[in-house]
Amino acid sequence: MEKIITWIIGKLPKSLQKLWNAHESIWMYIIVGGLTTVISLLFQMVPTAIFTELGLSSWINTFLSTTISWIASVTFAFFTNKVYVFKSKTTTRKAFWREFFMFYSARLVTYFLELLIMELGNHFFATVNNEIVTWRSLVIKIFAQVIILVVNYIFSKLVVFKNKETKQK
Repeated sequence: MEKIITWIIGKLPKSLQKLWNAHESIWMYIIVGGLTTVISLLFQMVPTAIFTELGLSSWINTFLSTTISWIASVTFAFFTNKVYVFKSKTTTRKAFWREFFMFYSARLVTYFLELLIMELGNHFFATVNNEIVTWRSLVIKIFAQVIILVVNYIFSKLVVFKNKETKQK
């Protein structure tokens, strides 16, 4: 992925290359966040449609679909953020598991925020005749993902993948 991005950046005008280089981690976070959002949406909408067909009540449907979506997207996000965004290299298992635990803990906070947004959004916007309308739920999911993207970046930058130089100062 890095080679592809480097090639694309190399084709851009110099002013855009400077902009990229000045804020590379933010741009990479946006790219990885976009891919994570696609995974999250896919793993939200497919179970939502399946659980709706099975006739599950809307709150169980929302809870199960959001949980499945969260597990898939957070796992993808951990590895891509570690490697491509924050370029975190851990040399011990303890350091790796510390990052892993911190990442999942921070994401667990935003998971509950996402559940709240999804439940309220589905209840007030996406439910028609006691059934969740998938496209409306997708609109709520996209809105939730924007909020979650910003909060997760702050957690990752300030807590999980802290610059080791900052720790030493």
